[in-house]
Amino acid sequence: MTENIDGSKDHYFGKRRLCVTGERASEDDAPKVDPAAHQVGTTGFIPLWAPGTVLHYRFNERSLRRSGRTKEQILTIFNKALAQWGDSVPVMFTENRITWDFEFVVRQNDDCDMGGCVLASAFFPGGGQQQLVVYPIMFDKQHVDDQVETMAHELGHVFGLRHWFAKDENGGRWRSELFGSNNPFTIMNYGDKCVMTDIDRKDLKLLYEMAWSGVLKKINRTRIVLFKPFSAHDPSLIRANGL
Repeated sequence: MTENIDGSKDHYFGKRRLCVTGERASEDDAPKVDPAAHQVGTTGFIPLWAPGTVLHYRFNERSLRRSGRTKEQILTIFNKALAQWGDSVPVMFTENRITWDFEFVVRQNDDCDMGGCVLASAFFPGGGQQQLVVYPIMFDKQHVDDQVETMAHELGHVFGLRHWFAKDENGGRWRSELFGSNNPFTIMNYGDKCVMTDIDRKDLKLLYEMAWSGVLKKINRTRIVLFKPFSAHDPSLIRANGL
């Protein structure tokens, strides 16, 4: 971690490699807690997926052609990363080129500056159409095991998890809340401490079980909001699913 001239800090996922996922909201009234566990919350609330969510994805074909990557290459990494989360995964995924919730995009060029290079970026739960973006450096400079680790990290964001160090990002000005066990060794951390653990899976599964049952409606003073994806409002999919 390095401190910039303006006092902000860059966090590296490995050596000089960044994950830029996350728009965040004001934290002026957030309680002060130990950040050594899963962090959740953004834009003033905690976004999670509603029960029964199916996320429909497509591939940005133009980005594949320009980057020289294939669907099979990306899906192999994605499916291995998904398997790391095991039975804690709160949603299902299926390909749908017409009505999609997110698209896989592969950039043609890297995004680097003095702070490092971006490996990938994802999104948090929400009702819009989103992107899961990967950059050439992830393929060119990472071992396949590290590629899977990077994707598992990004999937954590898709499920609603923030970085382990979320309260330190942007000088601690952005709201996040603590949920789960005290464990700095987590897939949502960086560097040598970025590892998938049983605690990661247990905490994510418990978070969704409690939120879906209605037992957990807020964490501290921040409310949980359950989102249906964009595709859930497609009449053709509703009819096809008998809803």
